[in-house]
Amino acid sequence: MHPLADEAWEDGYPFVERMLQDWRLGENRFDGPGARLIGAFEGDRPIGFCGLCRDPFTDENVGRLRHLYVDRGHRHAGVAKALVAQALDGAAIWFPRVRLRATPASRTFYEHLGFHTVDEADATHTLRLR
Repeated sequence: MHPLADEAWEDGYPFVERMLQDWRLGENRFDGPGARLIGAFEGDRPIGFCGLCRDPFTDENVGRLRHLYVDRGHRHAGVAKALVAQALDGAAIWFPRVRLRATPASRTFYEHLGFHTVDEADATHTLRLR
């Protein structure tokens, strides 16, 4: 596995390993219209990432913010906020809104970024971009 995936697994976040597996299998490479995978680095070492793609859980033209993860040593330093901002920069061209599924621990973080809670299948929060 990858060091970030190992750390995330230890923290109870299996989505990082799932994202790497999806990448290896070609199931989600964040290469569709409007999609992107943003990384944060310290030198050559990845310290976090965040993805945006078309939401596979809806037939609407909606984006989905996915797989935000920052390593333990760089949390609470603005890295996650910067990753989300970069992922959403220009996304309104492709998606009128973005959805995500937040963990209980991350809900306040997303709400501080302007996301609103929703009662929708497969999503806890949404952000209208246009």
